[in-house]
Amino acid sequence: MKVKAVFINKPGEVETRWVDYPHKKENEVLIKVDAAGICGSDIGAFRGTNPLVTYPRIIGHEVTGIVLQEGAGMPDNIKEGDRVIVDPYIYCGHCYPCSVGRTNCCENLNVIGVHVDGAMQEVVTHPAHLIHKIPDNVPSEMAPLAEPLTIALHALHRANVKAGEYVAIIGAGAIGLMAAL
Repeated sequence: MKVKAVFINKPGEVETRWVDYPHKKENEVLIKVDAAGICGSDIGAFRGTNPLVTYPRIIGHEVTGIVLQEGAGMPDNIKEGDRVIVDPYIYCGHCYPCSVGRTNCCENLNVIGVHVDGAMQEVVTHPAHLIHKIPDNVPSEMAPLAEPLTIALHALHRANVKAGEYVAIIGAGAIGLMAAL
């Protein structure tokens, strides 16, 4: 069986093509993708200005979907049929940054759609422990914004911004706009 996927073959060349249906490992979930966002890093991959991307690459890391098959390590509050968003930052859990809770600084970090193939495909596998249930009141087409929102919130947290302080936000993309909210 095959599924459609969005590839960037090389800078400036995007193509939709058929790929093999993914086979999940024990610690992965199988997800039917129902919404995806296009991020600045996807645009950088298309333009050839993202130095971390290798080609060809299936893009997409702002992704939501429906759990088709469960996997070991999946959060207890999630079951087959639930809508989820993926955490696209696959960390090793063993290096020093991971050991002190800085998984975003993992020495072996793989970001889907950048270092490894992403989720702009009809069905995708993902580490079971890196999915989060989408609340019923959040539409699937809005949920991919959770990823850039977490980046904006992380920046505000790191800057130790307090209510009433003035800040300069450089950039009017999704992350900058969410930081301004």
